[in-house]
Amino acid sequence: MAKPVVFVIGASGNIGFSTTQALSTKYADKLEIRAGVRDPDKADKLKALPGVTVVKATQGDKEQLVKTFAGVSALYIVAPGTENRAELAIKTAEAAKEAGVKHLLVLSVPTYEVTSTVFGKQFTEIETAVSKLGVPYTFIRLPLFVENYFGFKETIQKMSTIILPVDPTKPYTPVVVADAGKAGAAILADPSKHVNKGYCVVSNRHTHGDVAKVFSEVLGKEVTITTNKYEEAKQLLMSIGIPEWQADGGMELYKLIDSGSTATNQQNLSSFKDITGEEPTSLKDWVTGVAPAFK
Repeated sequence: MAKPVVFVIGASGNIGFSTTQALSTKYADKLEIRAGVRDPDKADKLKALPGVTVVKATQGDKEQLVKTFAGVSALYIVAPGTENRAELAIKTAEAAKEAGVKHLLVLSVPTYEVTSTVFGKQFTEIETAVSKLGVPYTFIRLPLFVENYFGFKETIQKMSTIILPVDPTKPYTPVVVADAGKAGAAILADPSKHVNKGYCVVSNRHTHGDVAKVFSEVLGKEVTITTNKYEEAKQLLMSIGIPEWQADGGMELYKLIDSGSTATNQQNLSSFKDITGEEPTSLKDWVTGVAPAFK
């Protein structure tokens, strides 16, 4: 029998690549894996993954995607980090329906219901549209990434400090990118278990004070927290090329952490294990793995 075809569109980004890598590692013998990217010539990392076929696929290009998605069993729509991503993701989902895709896995965020925020407005629009298509779906809601701590690399190296506007005593629930990839791959491999469900996939709960403590322990030097203002943090993000709308969205997430919102501090920490059967990555294990980059 032919293997079921699973397709990740947006496969060149962090989540798309991590998911495709997890599919290749664990399911290449059971699935035909396709990775959709805008420019296959720039997808060498994906091409190196065993069992993965790289396909040209541009989100929102509905007419072409109907052809591209022919024969696909399960599709993961990893919405791009653009201001119009709701429009692109919805058109992509509509193309999938027209092509006969049997299951849609769709990237979302835990703050999807906080429609007063930039990201909440974008993703509630996506979730609302997809849920009305009549195609079985799963929403995988991903919070802030632990990998964002790479943004502290220079200040940890040079000043032994982490600079950000968040109260360092406030807990929140981020996700390690590799964990997000494993969860997405497990859903794609057996979507029948996840029909019309939504999961907030997180790795663990900690504070930024905990982050400083763990870096101190692993690096063998004291790492402190330096608190700046939201506007200063926004300007720093924009100075490294982050668009203003995205920087505003980041500040909204910081403010939700400071307010103790359950949208950024999930009460249920079990979704990753429920989906994959594995334990998520601990903060100490992640920091230990990346420590050489911070020395």
